[in-house]
Amino acid sequence: MSGLENALNGKTVAILVANGFEESHMTNLHKSLVLTGAEVKIVSPEKGVVNSWHGNGWGHFFPANVHLATSMSHHFDAVVIPGGSRHVNRLISDPQTARFMRGFMEDNKPVALVEDASKILAEAGLLNDRSVTVNDETRDVIEEHGATVVDADLHVDDMLVTGKIEDGTLIEKFANCIMTYEPEAWEAA
Repeated sequence: MSGLENALNGKTVAILVANGFEESHMTNLHKSLVLTGAEVKIVSPEKGVVNSWHGNGWGHFFPANVHLATSMSHHFDAVVIPGGSRHVNRLISDPQTARFMRGFMEDNKPVALVEDASKILAEAGLLNDRSVTVNDETRDVIEEHGATVVDADLHVDDMLVTGKIEDGTLIEKFANCIMTYEPEAWEAA
């Protein structure tokens, strides 16, 4: 991670969460992204604060910087979604999530998904012909929606980074995608 210090200066990254997100995922991702120099915004369907899940119960509250209903993918350079079945199911049930994520996927912007977060894109029909790595509990749902599951802890498919853990390697791969993303090249294709 030390080579990424300030590498993302001037970039804005969304962390998309709903009540019940895995607290350690979000806090580790947030800290790592801040160290890269990125401006990090917590986007949520919840207004004001969003409640994490920590261990076997509810965790801390975190301020939601941006309301999902008023967010657009073009406001951000990239998005990351931590794991946590409660928040994943909440995001799947909110049609604003599919709208928000469709913008990232259609523009081939960098997207990072941890553990079961890939289920959000699968349910929205945004993983067709893509390859991801997911935890075993999510595998069947992902394959039913047209994605290929790769047996690895971390996988990169173009600008889509998926991981079973939210470690420094995931952030390094994600940051590399953000640094190499060329919107003009994608729009011209």
